[in-house]
Amino acid sequence: MANMDCIPLAEVLRHAPDGVVVAEGVPPRLSYANETLAALLRIPASSLIGRALEDVETEAPLDPATTATLSGAAMRVQLKRGDGSVIACERWAVMLPEGRLALYYRPQQRSAAGAGIDRASGLATAEHLLETLRRDWSIGQRDGRSLTLLRFDVDACRDYHEVFGRVATENVLRQIGRTIVSAMRRTSDIVARFGDDEFVALGVAMEQANACAFAESILGRVRQLAIHHPRSRIGRYMTMSAGVASAVPPRGRDCEILLDAAERALERAKHAGGNRVEGEELQEADRG
Repeated sequence: MANMDCIPLAEVLRHAPDGVVVAEGVPPRLSYANETLAALLRIPASSLIGRALEDVETEAPLDPATTATLSGAAMRVQLKRGDGSVIACERWAVMLPEGRLALYYRPQQRSAAGAGIDRASGLATAEHLLETLRRDWSIGQRDGRSLTLLRFDVDACRDYHEVFGRVATENVLRQIGRTIVSAMRRTSDIVARFGDDEFVALGVAMEQANACAFAESILGRVRQLAIHHPRSRIGRYMTMSAGVASAVPPRGRDCEILLDAAERALERAKHAGGNRVEGEELQEADRG
């Protein structure tokens, strides 16, 4: 960020819904990367600084410097993630003073039906997560593979909104969403925003105890963001609560029982004061 001429602008770009980098030199190397791109690539932003652009992009069709003069033109590229997978994005390029180049990346929608990436939050849409849950539930019923749902709720989010307003609250929620995404371990894991201040993550093959410990580590990451919350009932900073449910999908039951179990656990965590994780096993009646 020290290479950015305008620090306030850098702060704006840090929370932008699009991934943003600044590249300079020949061949171009990254001198700035925002947190949105870091979460998208599942790589710390600091580790992107100094990398060659070609180490981040793959299947980039044209030199971005030559396309920067094409106003409004978007190019399709593939970005390399830290785990070796790739993600399809649209890329816009803008020339900056002193031969620097700003590149904006936006994940492509995964289907015309609206499933995929939510433009406002940068996370998966709720519809896409539910569609994937139904699919993986059927696979789990067939193969005996367990599924885990983690439901997160930001503590006293409404109070934060009353103090700082909608824009500041949305920026904080995007930052928390990126923090959850960056903690997920597999490319198949999905994080979506549910409602105003709730996030749901879907994973596979995780035992209940391990899932609860994992959720606690995510709550710790949110606390480490040190987002000041003057009306928090817990401390100075923003916190979250989590409800966790893991199960091998029982035959003859639908995936709503897992959603309900995670919601019940989340409610217990909230009623106990927040900033904690509660887990719930599927009840015998749920198992059929």
